[in-house]
Amino acid sequence: MADPPQKDSRSAGLRSAGLLLAVPTILIVSPLLGAFLGNLLDRRSGNSHWFAGLGLVLGFAAAGREIHRIVQRSQQEEENDRRR
Repeated sequence: MADPPQKDSRSAGLRSAGLLLAVPTILIVSPLLGAFLGNLLDRRSGNSHWFAGLGLVLGFAAAGREIHRIVQRSQQEEENDRRR
């Protein structure tokens, strides 16, 4: 039987670079999107920035949750690679 193809260092490096670029992007985009959508709700309802603040907080919470999931997935894959 043939051995399964090994991951080369280039693909591992690209994967690490992708993860490193994803984290700051998520930290920037999620809160901005939440604040933007909250601002739209404030304009429609006539409130004074309550929804924008709530959207910002929810954006940071969503970003933290997603980064936590990325880190868990990365650690799981690293552990699986060590076992092989």
